[in-house]
Amino acid sequence: MSVILSKPFHFKSGWPFMAAALLSVIMVFNVAKAADEVVTPPEPSEKLVAIVNGISIRQYEYDIAQQSLQEELVNLSNAQKQQRILQFLIDLKLMSEAARQDGFDQKTEYQQKIAFLSEQTLNNLYFVEKVLEKIDDKALLDFYDQEMKKIVPSTESHARHILLDDEDEGNAVLQLLDDGADFAEMAGLYSTGPTKTQGGDLGYFSEGEMVAEISAALVGLKIGEFTKNLVKTNFGYHIIKLENVREKPLPTFEQVKNSLYGVLLQNRVDELNSELRKSAQIELFIEQEALDVERNSGNAADAAETEATAADVIEIDGTTSN
Repeated sequence: MSVILSKPFHFKSGWPFMAAALLSVIMVFNVAKAADEVVTPPEPSEKLVAIVNGISIRQYEYDIAQQSLQEELVNLSNAQKQQRILQFLIDLKLMSEAARQDGFDQKTEYQQKIAFLSEQTLNNLYFVEKVLEKIDDKALLDFYDQEMKKIVPSTESHARHILLDDEDEGNAVLQLLDDGADFAEMAGLYSTGPTKTQGGDLGYFSEGEMVAEISAALVGLKIGEFTKNLVKTNFGYHIIKLENVREKPLPTFEQVKNSLYGVLLQNRVDELNSELRKSAQIELFIEQEALDVERNSGNAADAAETEATAADVIEIDGTTSN
């Protein structure tokens, strides 16, 4: 079989590396079998895919390789993906076998890394079953309901404004409004701000999201009223009308689902680690200075975690709900 390697392959960091580590562990312990030894595979994952110098490549190896190469395979056709995966597996088998023939499998470094990768693989499998598979939509919805109850209700205002550069012109527009002119129409005619095409509509906003002078001017207004004096800011002279006040709506589940997933995932990991450590006997053989650093870091992390809640990371339209 002729294969062409289009470019060198390098494992990425993170989960692709984990998949690559798992692939390495399984392949190291794969037992060579001839094609005529396998007649009826006991299960689909043991299906024979190829034989390289008498060494079998099975379906589960193909599947793991496909997962580890997923970023590289994104823009390839199905045929190209298959070719790339087979290239990778064949090259891996040939180089691994060459390494064994040269005695690399007897090296201390090899044995140490295999032991570590074995532990890492067990960790990953345990993590998937005990944590990842338990975070479904129901768990996220329950967590969403729990976190929404922690949010203190707040109000937001809906306002319009007319922005002018000249104080005298501003006072003239104020007089027109006092005489009964329509506020949105006046904004369209005279405002120099970008909202003039929307009748000066500023939309809904919370306290602190507008400049202090505008927030202060709204305090004494009733719904439907506008400021009787010009409000000066760094942008110019404003006439502000309060359109409505409402309780700030809570973010929907879909809006915060991704943020909640990250928080819940970290919570579950912390809970699992804490539970496992409760009954563990741990002895550390490191320098006292390192112990002090670890202890101080742990205390700081615990303090930060106590103050933080999931609501602190729920962001909607660039703002944070607290």
